Amino acid sequence: MQVRLKLRHVLAAALAAGCGYVAAPALSAQPYIPEAVDFEQRLPSLSRLAEPSGTGPGRGRVSFKSPVIAAPEPFDLAGLARETRPLELRGRERGGTWTRWVETEDANPVYFGGAEELQVRTRGWRPSGTLHYVNVSGTTSEVGGALTAVRQAINSAFVSATGVLDPEAEALPVRPEIVKRSEWGATRAEGGCKPRASPARGTVKAAAVHHTVTANRYSEAEAPAIVLGICRYHRNGNGWNDIGYNALVDRFGNLYAGRAGGLRKAVVGAHAQGFNSQTTGVASIGTHTATAISPAAKASLVDYLAWKLSVHGLRATGKTTLTSAGGEASRYPRGRKVRLNKIIGHRTVGLTACPGERLYAEVARLRRLVGERIEQGGGTIVPPEEEIPPAERVAAPKPRQPAR
Repeated sequence: MQVRLKLRHVLAAALAAGCGYVAAPALSAQPYIPEAVDFEQRLPSLSRLAEPSGTGPGRGRVSFKSPVIAAPEPFDLAGLARETRPLELRGRERGGTWTRWVETEDANPVYFGGAEELQVRTRGWRPSGTLHYVNVSGTTSEVGGALTAVRQAINSAFVSATGVLDPEAEALPVRPEIVKRSEWGATRAEGGCKPRASPARGTVKAAAVHHTVTANRYSEAEAPAIVLGICRYHRNGNGWNDIGYNALVDRFGNLYAGRAGGLRKAVVGAHAQGFNSQTTGVASIGTHTATAISPAAKASLVDYLAWKLSVHGLRATGKTTLTSAGGEASRYPRGRKVRLNKIIGHRTVGLTACPGERLYAEVARLRRLVGERIEQGGGTIVPPEEEIPPAERVAAPKPRQPAR
């Protein structure tokens, strides 16, 4: 009898320990994010269509389409590494229903949130190269997938109960609340996204607005892992130092620290070729070709841009002069001086459709709202005067509590 009782106690303790192991990463002040895994595969040859089609998100007729590509492992994000030209991808579970075609460009991945097969198509050109995949859901093994499902269920309940990522939570009086790199998984030793080298410093004379060209339908609990997946793709697929954007915002209004080095500093990103060292880049997580940015995301963009421009002593109104460093993705050749607004859409300086028609149409309104916020006192400090051209200098407004 005593032996049976002892055995029960041992089994109960083992079960409790196992549950604790599964739940512990979730029951913390930050969301559980599985270790990210990258893998690659050669893109098979795309066949030219006998009858080009004009359906889908892109312009012109679809002229090349791949066979169904079975990925080496389950994946969440995928793209053609280092390819900046527009192409379209769709994904599915093995033999399941396809997602809609999603157009991507600027060497960005598409987020599928769990897929095993992929197809690629293009309009007017035949792509080649390497497909780069990122798994951020821990489903590259059956055991990992089971643990992830349990942990994410616990995490979703925890987020709902505590409001850890609640966009309605009270904002800080000086700068908006921002999800740190450590909170979306960048700093972890395994499966993180550590920069290859120390960040470079430039100046901030303007802000470029982007979209990440990923799916618009994702949950709030998925968003941090999407940021990690984008970072892994930019770093490991494109060979960049780190994630390209300085900051990101999800459709729920949560802001994320992007490239390492500090949001207050003029860290050089990889978001607007030719102008990276003179601009800061912020991206909406989603595709805004036909879908508008959410009200929560727009409000957070205004909060962030007002704070960021104020940190660098800039108003949102008026023009600034940037000098292009050139590059194949830049709209202007090296050495060309360009007079621009201080908040622009990426396409203003790049050969791209980014940030999509719907978000690009909002840039002028964003500029006006940011200007109003700065004038009302949403800024912080002014950097040393030698860092700011005399025409761009502005006294630091008094901080106030941003409107909810």
